[in-house]
Amino acid sequence: MKNISLTFVFLLMILFRGPLTLCAQGSDMIVLKKGPETTLKTYVVGTPIHFISSAGLNVKGSIKKINKDSIYINTYEERSVYTSLGGTFWDTISVGLSRYHINEVREIIKPSKGFGFIKNGVLFMFGGTAYAILHTVNSAYLKQPIEGQTLAISGGVALVGYLLNRLHKNTIKLGNRYYLQYIPLK
Repeated sequence: MKNISLTFVFLLMILFRGPLTLCAQGSDMIVLKKGPETTLKTYVVGTPIHFISSAGLNVKGSIKKINKDSIYINTYEERSVYTSLGGTFWDTISVGLSRYHINEVREIIKPSKGFGFIKNGVLFMFGGTAYAILHTVNSAYLKQPIEGQTLAISGGVALVGYLLNRLHKNTIKLGNRYYLQYIPLK
């Protein structure tokens, strides 16, 4: 009895696995390259993508199809929606299928990484400015002189944050150094 049930389960696995493997097809892909040899990212069907088009549109969604140098993207719109209890939550709405040629992509937006708020310098700018204001208010309240050394240090921290903000890039501009390459696989 055990052998019959194991055989039956094995036959069912083969029967239902067969049609799935027969329907699988390869897809074309788009590769983000730096120079002629370095591949930074590979985009295939189902991969999320976020870029700015040559018209200045901010496009975010998942790739539905890649065909003849064109990317078909299922774009999404994210918005804050009110609940019946008075709170809000972020809701994602699918807008539709959009077609973009790879030459229409101007900049690729890098995905956010952990501790990005430190790399972009906003935390340093906020902290340095807030400490300078706090020191000034406390000195006035306690009727003590404002120390120039404390203001210089807090200003230096804010300046480091500003420099980090100017140096930190969250997009990859396509042009001579970075480019998208279409690779047909069908």
